[in-house]
Amino acid sequence: MPRIVIHLTFFFFMISALSGVWMRLFPFNLNIAIEYTNILHGHSHLAILGWAFLGGLLVFLTIIWSSLKQKKEAIALVITLFITSLVMFMAFIYQGYDVFSIIMSTVHIFVEYWAAIFIYRQVKKRSFIHRLDALYIKGALIALVISSIGPFALGFISANGLKDTYLFDMAIYFYLHFQYNGWLFLFLIGTFTVILRKKGITLSNNLLKTGFWLYFIALFPGYFLSILWVDLGNWSHMLATIGSIGQWIAVLSIVIAYWMSFHFIQKTIPKLAAISLSITLLLLVAKSTMELGLILPNLADLVYETRGIIIGYLHLTLLGFVSIFILSLFSMLGYIPRSQLAYRGFMIFFIGFCLNEALLFVDGLWEWMYLPSIPFYTEGLLVASTLLAFGILIMWYTTSKRTKV
Repeated sequence: MPRIVIHLTFFFFMISALSGVWMRLFPFNLNIAIEYTNILHGHSHLAILGWAFLGGLLVFLTIIWSSLKQKKEAIALVITLFITSLVMFMAFIYQGYDVFSIIMSTVHIFVEYWAAIFIYRQVKKRSFIHRLDALYIKGALIALVISSIGPFALGFISANGLKDTYLFDMAIYFYLHFQYNGWLFLFLIGTFTVILRKKGITLSNNLLKTGFWLYFIALFPGYFLSILWVDLGNWSHMLATIGSIGQWIAVLSIVIAYWMSFHFIQKTIPKLAAISLSITLLLLVAKSTMELGLILPNLADLVYETRGIIIGYLHLTLLGFVSIFILSLFSMLGYIPRSQLAYRGFMIFFIGFCLNEALLFVDGLWEWMYLPSIPFYTEGLLVASTLLAFGILIMWYTTSKRTKV
């Protein structure tokens, strides 16, 4: 796999982090010319569609690269994805949600379709990809395609003068749900399991199969968990309950399947990967348990009315589970080398993540209790985002010294 791809991936990760630092500077009245919402839209889109998408694709391409015949198509796909994501980010920074950024977002969706077709073709050709792992990857591709209904619905909603209604936010949450709970979760789990099997690790196929079907079926009613703030009647709460319980049981099944073999996994992967994987699995259980708690009406109302909790949850999912999972896979594949510098970079990143989550969730808790804001809250968030960016920079630097694992 061309080394430049890992640098393109970390470039997106770094830009996402720096835009996060940029947003944390706004409370200090530095007369920043660009609007906060523009940076927010650029930051969120690049984090999901740039860093996470390209990171997951890089993991998959690395797995199949030695047997891949369509290498030119793969490189063309990576370049197209990079350019489209970068231009989309710049469009959001320049104008926010407007004509050009919407056009680039739409172009990105069609690049995603190309990637989905490419991945599907490659999975069908690879006999070393276990049929169960292929099931996870194919389920991820279905979720990826379904997620695109959200952005297309936004155009229809806006064109009909309904942008200020709850339908607009429902379409956004539909997109996010099938992106991070569907596409990214299933794809990363699937590729991770492929890597483990290639290393000779035996896993519980019964637990993984049960986990997949429970999770995939529950994924659809699970969407209603994201929109419980809309009064759609008792039926929506019932569907949300079914989805959250189903996904919680599925996550436990998958985590237990890995945990049963974790002693053997640790022996075949770098120390950094073992630590980050442990964190990933703990975050996954925490995320799923938090979602399960939302079926309690009073708790759900408190969560949906507290911005800090919502932002904390999104960061727990994308900055925590997804990003640390991708970093774990990078370490397993040798992109992040076995070195003290890489380990320190990850720990700086993780400390920044923990500080960020602690401030967001504790501030939300204090808001529920009608207490004043946490002292030095904005300063703490700025420190946390700076640590995240610094940790990413160190890990990026170490990728220039890739080792084979």
